[in-house]
Amino acid sequence: MHHKYIKKFSFIKSLITKDDPCIVEIGAHYGEDTLRFIETFPSCTLHCFEPDPRNVKVFKKYVDKENVFFYPIALSNKCGKSTFYQSCDTYESVSSVPEKYNFITKSDYIENNLSGSGASSLKKGFNKILNTCEVDTDRYDNWSNAHNVSCVDFCWIDVQGAEKEVILGMGEKIENIKYIFMEYGEKEYQGSLSLEESIDFLSSKDFKKLEIMKNDILFENNSLKKHLNSYL
Repeated sequence: MHHKYIKKFSFIKSLITKDDPCIVEIGAHYGEDTLRFIETFPSCTLHCFEPDPRNVKVFKKYVDKENVFFYPIALSNKCGKSTFYQSCDTYESVSSVPEKYNFITKSDYIENNLSGSGASSLKKGFNKILNTCEVDTDRYDNWSNAHNVSCVDFCWIDVQGAEKEVILGMGEKIENIKYIFMEYGEKEYQGSLSLEESIDFLSSKDFKKLEIMKNDILFENNSLKKHLNSYL
């Protein structure tokens, strides 16, 4: 693992006091953080969601692990189809693959227009849009019921301004998630949550802010913590 990410994933490991956690990664991109989760928790069960057809192709090529379950859909607050805004930094001359994506070949990176694709979203607002396409959407609670996923130790949400819709789509199933780690403040996207709005919204779901990082917030499920403490 690159030294830039060791501190973050060591911190996550210190939170999850088990070797085989259930982790949900919403917005898996190319699988770079998926691979870091696998390195940190080799025995975990990891459910990954990514709707961008470019990223789906790359993820499937480079992430081949028995304990990784991949879903080429977007989680939101509704089921069906939705417009997806594919970003690309077409002004950048790609001379090499960024270090954090160095598991991808240069030819794959260029031919799939991957530069800047991490800014893609279900939400309008970003100014470097290459294309739009239709993607399948589902609610977390529907998916959870269909795949018999009950308790989740850690949920990672990286969806470029669409965090509120993801959380709304969790419905009552949010009660079974121990930690939520999500981005905030991407105000160029329509309807995105600020830091204060994120904290207030998750507080209304009985989640407590544990840590504020550069662009992310870590929340802990108060209800689950109280329930577990009652057995101690």
